[in-house]
Amino acid sequence: MNLFYIQSTVDGVNKVKSYLEDNYIGIPWSVLGDLEQASMESIAEQLEQRYNLAGGELSDAVETVHTFVNLIEDGDYVVMKDEEWMYIGDVGDYYYDDSIGTSDDLICHRRGVTWLGRVPLEEINEHMQILLSEPKFIAQLMLPVTQAQLDQALRGTEGAAGTALTETTELSPVNTVTGNISARVEQSTINTALEILERALHSENEQIRVHAAAAILQYAKS
Repeated sequence: MNLFYIQSTVDGVNKVKSYLEDNYIGIPWSVLGDLEQASMESIAEQLEQRYNLAGGELSDAVETVHTFVNLIEDGDYVVMKDEEWMYIGDVGDYYYDDSIGTSDDLICHRRGVTWLGRVPLEEINEHMQILLSEPKFIAQLMLPVTQAQLDQALRGTEGAAGTALTETTELSPVNTVTGNISARVEQSTINTALEILERALHSENEQIRVHAAAAILQYAKS
């Protein structure tokens, strides 16, 4: 399991709201078509011909595509930021969506994301501060994911872990799963589920801890 940071501004347009509302992240260069089976050589050639990229700019673009399409895997973590917050998500598979066109203002190269929560930028640790200052479009945390302390951040201090994403948008799974749970499930079942989640907070698996922390927080705010 790996952790990646992705820029939330594409061609000068901030995509945070769109990414949160539609549960995805993406990269530009939509006219390249579906890249799942494309070789890096053909991608480089297309970037050079269609976008007039060369030198370091071309190398950076090829690296971005390779990372987004081939290196990121289902179940990895992704973070992005705006002026105040770092948003944390669980990434899904790559897919190409050209249903509304392939113009440069559209994002067709996508990965689905389950957003887990957000943390104030001033409350993330030094490793994440360094990662979020990377100039690359996509950067990987070159440390064990445990060093990011995502689980501590999500359940962390008042105002950090407890801040829901729903102030800006109505989100999916992690934000809605506990919404009206008490109206549909007996209290004894809820108590049992919470006990399981509390035990999961101490799991050796980082992903399990993060999901457990996010679920408990969302229940607390419901």
